[in-house]
Amino acid sequence: MEDFLTTLIARGFDDARAVEAYRAFSSFLLGHLLLEATLLGAQTGPAEEPLDEGESDVPNADQALDLENFPQIRRLEGSLSEDHATAEFERALEDLLDRLVGSSPNNGTTAAPQLGAVIA
Repeated sequence: MEDFLTTLIARGFDDARAVEAYRAFSSFLLGHLLLEATLLGAQTGPAEEPLDEGESDVPNADQALDLENFPQIRRLEGSLSEDHATAEFERALEDLLDRLVGSSPNNGTTAAPQLGAVIA
């Protein structure tokens, strides 16, 4: 994550665009991995019972991680922690629908349905 953000910023992305790109990439990657795991037969629903870790030592179980060695993450922590999931999903869905219409055999000559019409 640190290298990803550092590379984007080094390539001219401002902080807001770097965070947006990271979120978009992460969403795409996680969705793809979830689909792939499902196709391979993995259970994707909620677990019936919580996983028993026994007496094992789980690193960062308290979700506390020293960010000293991650200056970009530390600097962007506030922006990375903001929840814009609904707006990001709607924007990504609109972009996807626009691309699908643009790549259709009629090359977009038919008006694309509005998001509300697709979801309704």
